[in-house]
Amino acid sequence: MDLSDSLPDIYTEVTVDSFANTHGGRQRSEALLYFASFGIRYQTEFGFSLHSELWLTDNQSISNIVGDEQGVSNIEANEAGLHIGMLAAGYQTESWSWLIGVYDINYYFDVLDSANLFVHSAFGMGSVFGISGPNGPSTYPQPGLTAKFGYQRGKHSVQFAVADGEPGNPLFYYHTAAQKENRINLLVVTEYAYESAQSKLLAGWWGYNDDSVVLQNAGASRGKNNGLYLRTEHRFKPLPSDHQITVFGRAGVGASKFNFFDEFYSVGLQVSGELWGVGDEKFGLAIAHARTSNVRSEEYGSDETALELTYAVTLNKGLTVQPSLQWIGSPGAARDADDAVVLGLRFSWSFD
Repeated sequence: MDLSDSLPDIYTEVTVDSFANTHGGRQRSEALLYFASFGIRYQTEFGFSLHSELWLTDNQSISNIVGDEQGVSNIEANEAGLHIGMLAAGYQTESWSWLIGVYDINYYFDVLDSANLFVHSAFGMGSVFGISGPNGPSTYPQPGLTAKFGYQRGKHSVQFAVADGEPGNPLFYYHTAAQKENRINLLVVTEYAYESAQSKLLAGWWGYNDDSVVLQNAGASRGKNNGLYLRTEHRFKPLPSDHQITVFGRAGVGASKFNFFDEFYSVGLQVSGELWGVGDEKFGLAIAHARTSNVRSEEYGSDETALELTYAVTLNKGLTVQPSLQWIGSPGAARDADDAVVLGLRFSWSFD
C-alpha cells in the first residue's frame, strides 16, 4: 500500500479583502477584512472519512459602510475569533453517502463553482435562503449540527439534510419572540441535481419546522418559513478560442411573512483560461436582484441589486489576486439610499 494513501490531507487558506466605498451608501469609507481556514481531511479506502476545519474571522464590516443587506463580501463575519467551521464524519460509495457533524451546508447545497468566483455574498447561497431563519441557515459564519444523506445514479443525484435551525445557540433551542419558552427549530433542505460534462441543474426546497421571527407588518406567525430555488450553469468553448465560458443563473422564492427578501434572481458569466498570458485567469460579470416582501415596513423600497465585475489571476505558490468593482443599487432597499460604488481587492493564499 502506498503510504501517501493513508495520510490525511492538510490544507490552509488565507483571504484578505480591502474595500473602499467611493460613492453613495451610508458613508464614504474603507474596510479591511480577513479570513483564514485550516483543515484536515482523512479518507479511508473503505469510504469512511473524517473532516475538521478551523476558521479565523474578524468583525470588520464593509456592509455597515455601504448599508446593504445582501453582503458585499462573502468573508464578512459578525464576530472575531477562532471557530469550528467543520467537524464531521462521513461515508461514501458510488451511490450512497452520508455526512454528520458541524459544517456549512452551502458546501453541498445551493452552490455552483462558476458563481463562487464572485466576491459578493449573493452569488453563493441566494439571498432569500441565505438570510432566512431566526439567525440565518446553518452556514458561514455560524455552521450548525447537520446530518446529510445523498444518493447518486449516473447524472442524477438527490440529497437531503436536517440542520440546526438557529446555529450559534446551544443545540437546536431558541427563545420565542415573547421569551416565554424554549422551542426546537430545525432546518430541512432537499436538492435534486443533474450534471453532464457541460451543464448542471439544481432544484431545491428548504424549510423550518418552527420560526417565530416574522416581519413587522406580517401579523401572527402562522405557517412555516420555507422556500424554493432553481439554479443552472452551462460551459462551452467558442471556436477557435481555448477559453472556457460558463453562464449561470438562479431564481429563488421564500415565504413573504418571514423573509425580508422573498424573491431573488441572478445571472452571470465566467471566462477562464490564459486571457492575458499572466497565469490561471478568470473574468466574471454578474448581477443579483433581490425583491422585498410585500409586508415590509414603509421605509423600505421594493428591491436591492448588486452588479459585480471581477478578474482573478492565480500566480505561483497559490497566490490569487482579485480586483473587483461593485455597484449596489438601493442599498438596504431603503427608499432614500443613494446607489453605492465599491472598489475591492482580494488576496488569497492556498496551501495543501
